[in-house]
Amino acid sequence: MNQADTLLGSLMYYIGHFKKNVIGETSVSRVDIVLLGGVLGSLFSLLQSLVAPLIGRLSDKYGRRKVLLITTLGNALSCLVWVFAHDFKTFVLFRVVGGLCEGNVQLSNAIISDITTPETRSKGLALIGVAFAIAFTFGPATGAFFASKDLSALYPDIAAWGLHPYSYAAFISLALVVVEIVYLYFFLEETIHYRKHQEPPETSAQSNNTKRDQMIRQKIRSLGFLNWIHLGFIFIFSGMEYTITFLTFDIFDFNNMQQGKLLGFIGILSALLQGGYVRRMAYKVGEKRIVIQGVAGCALGLGSIAFFAIGRRSMPWLYVGAAFLAFTSATVVNCLTALVSLHCDQELNDQLARGHVLGTFRAYGQIGRAAGPVAASTFYWIFGSTHCYGFGCITMVIITMVISHYVQQPKPEEKEN
Repeated sequence: MNQADTLLGSLMYYIGHFKKNVIGETSVSRVDIVLLGGVLGSLFSLLQSLVAPLIGRLSDKYGRRKVLLITTLGNALSCLVWVFAHDFKTFVLFRVVGGLCEGNVQLSNAIISDITTPETRSKGLALIGVAFAIAFTFGPATGAFFASKDLSALYPDIAAWGLHPYSYAAFISLALVVVEIVYLYFFLEETIHYRKHQEPPETSAQSNNTKRDQMIRQKIRSLGFLNWIHLGFIFIFSGMEYTITFLTFDIFDFNNMQQGKLLGFIGILSALLQGGYVRRMAYKVGEKRIVIQGVAGCALGLGSIAFFAIGRRSMPWLYVGAAFLAFTSATVVNCLTALVSLHCDQELNDQLARGHVLGTFRAYGQIGRAAGPVAASTFYWIFGSTHCYGFGCITMVIITMVISHYVQQPKPEEKEN
């Protein structure tokens, strides 16, 4: 890509200005690339936060399958733009289109919630978590492999089409999305009415409108509180997760291979925990308790990094902290999503429709994911790594206490016969 590109030049100027005033560094380094990636990631998350509630409402009205197909077609369009993104502006367009069309996570959650009972909800949602943990573990390495193959160099005759050195990776992504579209079209059934005839609304025995209105207000209030918990948790967790790259380069002098091994360790352990512990234990002990365990585990992980790994420059303590963070990644969002889904009841009120509720829940999380890395990296470079992770640890302790005292585990609905 052309470094003289106006948009890229402007972004790099502001990144350099940030480094100069916050870090006190003026030379160009790999920190610039990490910060640029953070800016683009924040843009993607911000766009998702804007469209997630709309996608959820549309899925309630027109069906999960139809909306998922449309958003996946949008993803295919974004990958097609990426194939020919020979300049930075076109690459940003790819990220914008992708962010506006990203609906697979929330719609997958809605589909699983449609077809599961309260007893099996967390078990089903954990499968989605396993899939994403595996994808985020092996996806970057796969992308890096294909990015090393320059189609424009291998086939000079097609370079005139606007291909660039990373078109191969983009083309593979496009092919995978096309396969997904074909699979969804032929094999995915509509689920929005799957359990409607099986699950009577909780208030079917309550003819008293006052009690009905009271229940609606209580559910909406509980959902609002869970949304804010989600935002606060993701704000801190995504920020700490993002600054791990700075930490390992700055304190432990990691190379890219060592960085990949650490992140791979977190991803694989998270997948194993979701497939094992969360699927088996969430309903038995209650989703609320699993969330508390996960947030408390995050506090322990950040504390281990802040007070042992950094101070002693201890690799074993770094991996202890990473193991706790993997446990957090495996538990908190999955079980928070399950808690939110248990409050859904479209028969009671349209504001409690599953797609709308889960879309709003995701929007709050994506706001935290957009702002968290920016805030955490600023805090990291101003106050230092120990204070950054120490602050994250204390904040997670506070969130744990808030959840313990103020979040209620919904009463189980009637089991299916």
